[in-house]
Amino acid sequence: MFECDLHVHSIRSTCGVHTLLEIVSIMHRKGIRGFALTDHGPALDTPKAHFSVLLRRVPHIIDGIRVFKGIEASVMNIEGDLDLPEIPGYAYEALLAGLHHHDAFTVSPGKENNTRALVNAMRKYPSLKVITHPLYTTLPVDLDALTDVAAETGTALEINNSHMRMGKVNLARLDEMLEYARLKGTLLAVNSDGHVFTEMGEFDCAITYMEPFGLESFNIVNRTLESSAAFLGVETG
Repeated sequence: MFECDLHVHSIRSTCGVHTLLEIVSIMHRKGIRGFALTDHGPALDTPKAHFSVLLRRVPHIIDGIRVFKGIEASVMNIEGDLDLPEIPGYAYEALLAGLHHHDAFTVSPGKENNTRALVNAMRKYPSLKVITHPLYTTLPVDLDALTDVAAETGTALEINNSHMRMGKVNLARLDEMLEYARLKGTLLAVNSDGHVFTEMGEFDCAITYMEPFGLESFNIVNRTLESSAAFLGVETG
């Protein structure tokens, strides 16, 4: 159904368990044509050296699988700043960002402030492509405002399959986001947020839930390798 998974964690994230080459093998077995390696930023203890090597030395294609070089940065404060390591002369192909329970968001500062943080990040970082897990139950946001700004900036909002599997998504809120996205033309990314092989390249919960709404009625960016690359503004190879 979807050829690319734009949110995957390796062993370099403290919560991931697989190496890059293991992930390539996993994706190959599942028929996935490309994925974004999006380990957490330094605020969650991923070393900056990982991103330097990733951007400068890892090939774009490994065993026929397109590897988009990315990061899932954390939004650090209400102003929308990201823990984004800059590697001079190199750009991330897949910049994702979301709220996590640390720093200003160790405890949720409330829906208004959560929303303001994501809105500020989208406006501050033109290269920000995806807002991750915007339906995180413990960090609620104003979905009407969020879908407005995402549509304005061309940022995709994520449908997070792993969060759906683990019951971290309020389904009534998902209904609300889907209706806003369809009405406003807001881009969506259906991702696994895979940390282990059973999650990577899997979209089962998202597809099953979204089918009654009509999958073809949504602007989903990662349907194909070609659409994923076009959305990210990079080459397929």
